[in-house]
Amino acid sequence: MPKIVDKQAKRKEIAKTAMNLFAQKGFDSTSIREITSCVGMGKGSFYDYFKDKEDLLNETVHVLFSEWSTVLALKIKDVEDPLMQLQLLLQEGAKLGDELEQLMIVYIDIWRRSVSQKDNSEYSKTLQNFLMDYKKAIATIVDAAKAQGKIRKNADSSAIATTLLALVDGLCLHRMILKDKMDINSVSSDIFTILLNGMK
Repeated sequence: MPKIVDKQAKRKEIAKTAMNLFAQKGFDSTSIREITSCVGMGKGSFYDYFKDKEDLLNETVHVLFSEWSTVLALKIKDVEDPLMQLQLLLQEGAKLGDELEQLMIVYIDIWRRSVSQKDNSEYSKTLQNFLMDYKKAIATIVDAAKAQGKIRKNADSSAIATTLLALVDGLCLHRMILKDKMDINSVSSDIFTILLNGMK
């Protein structure tokens, strides 16, 4: 009797394996043969799951952002105060450079490819959709803070969300490079205070 394989689970397994290789070598320098060798399958079997390496990259983007979103959602799920949620998103988002450093490296590579190729590839669309969805989620928290009178009513929720997301990206990169030379709790707290003063 042939072995039944959960195709979606296998796609995710291959994508996670590829993510590790992409983090070490970059997307362009990683071959399909290297990926399939690490997964323990023949190169020809790769095409049972992906049409090409770009298709695999798109799946990797989905896995990356799904994991990132899950981690951040867990950090704020029991916090009711929207300002505290925003501060935690900044602080904990910046710490992901440690927890999910490989994801961040792949994220940078995907960002580079999306910007340099200026294309309409699936992974570029996935990156754009993630950023837009993430900004909308942050803007919703900002709107809750406005409704509670914690920040001024005419504050631009979208601009604040964009700023916060850019700060998370920047702090992640700095933390990955500076490691223990950067007190992320202190830095993110000071940055959030400056941001909050602009929102009041």
